Amino acid sequence: MSVGTVSNVLNEPAIVSPETCERVLRVMRQRNYRPSAIARSLATGRTRSFGLVVSNIFNPFTAGIVQGAGEIAREAGCSLLIACAEDDCQDVPRQVQVLQQHWVDGIFLATQPLPESVWRELRFGRTPVVIMDRDQPPVEEHASIIGFDWFMAGQQAAGHLIGLGHRRIGFVGGIPGRSSSVQREKGFRRAMAGAGIHLDERLQRDGDYSTDSGRRCAEDLLDQPRDRRPTALVMGNDMMALGAYEAADLLGLSVPHDLSITGIDDNFFVTHMAPPLTTVHVPTRELGREGMRMLVSGAAGAQRVSLPTRLVTRQSTAAPPPESLWRDQSSSIHRVSAELSVPADAVARSQGNGRKERLT
Repeated sequence: MSVGTVSNVLNEPAIVSPETCERVLRVMRQRNYRPSAIARSLATGRTRSFGLVVSNIFNPFTAGIVQGAGEIAREAGCSLLIACAEDDCQDVPRQVQVLQQHWVDGIFLATQPLPESVWRELRFGRTPVVIMDRDQPPVEEHASIIGFDWFMAGQQAAGHLIGLGHRRIGFVGGIPGRSSSVQREKGFRRAMAGAGIHLDERLQRDGDYSTDSGRRCAEDLLDQPRDRRPTALVMGNDMMALGAYEAADLLGLSVPHDLSITGIDDNFFVTHMAPPLTTVHVPTRELGREGMRMLVSGAAGAQRVSLPTRLVTRQSTAAPPPESLWRDQSSSIHRVSAELSVPADAVARSQGNGRKERLT
């Protein structure tokens, strides 16, 4: 039997008779033959493998992207090589080079936004590439941009709280200057302006998407007299919302009775928070699937895709406390403060959730 016939059985079985196919496959099974992917790539110029570069594989956000990309690669019968860059992403050019040395058919760059100095070092050559959340035009003519509608996310989170009756709404954004952070804040501001609510700049802070920064920023916003304290917080992501829960607990505030909190991302752990977190669902798995589908199908090339977000309402948000209740609590706190000769904020903190604090 000729080499051509065997090749047709492996690559184009439809043009070979069923009897011949069965004979070839039977011999292959008997000899435990496996086609060589390397030899095939030399003949076709394609390896049926793709590269995915991420910067923090342990982050739930990243995990969703990896899951979605892996699903499409598996469905297409392709291999997915995952490269994990350092947290500062300085080694991304090296990771891209390593993937190109493996002759990947395309690269999905799903790291956190890269510094301009790193972008200048990147060389994709003729390798098709899909880039996540890049606010600048594609760096190569065959590069595509895919991301989320972060403006919509910020607008949805704020709009939900406004609809519940909140007016003093604090906002904790992400890393200043980052495109996704800027768009979240713009969406928040648009929702506030659209409702005719004066935006108090004193109720805004910049975090860095970590739980620690969320806790610090939320505590700073909440640890002030009740008449200036926000009744609700929009946190730039779920990790920072987790930090806001910790700050509320520290200050003796009940969620959502004293304070409503929303997040952005809809990570797997938010349903296990107490109470479960109201948040904006960001379709990370769908982004991973769509980005990899663009590469596998050969559709990558100078296009921009933005995936919509949606609000998921749970138990961390409610209508703000009645103004009379706030006034009564404030009067009580200041009365106790005067009697004990201690700061009013110390009295307020000591009253929450049964927390005991020495006042004298």
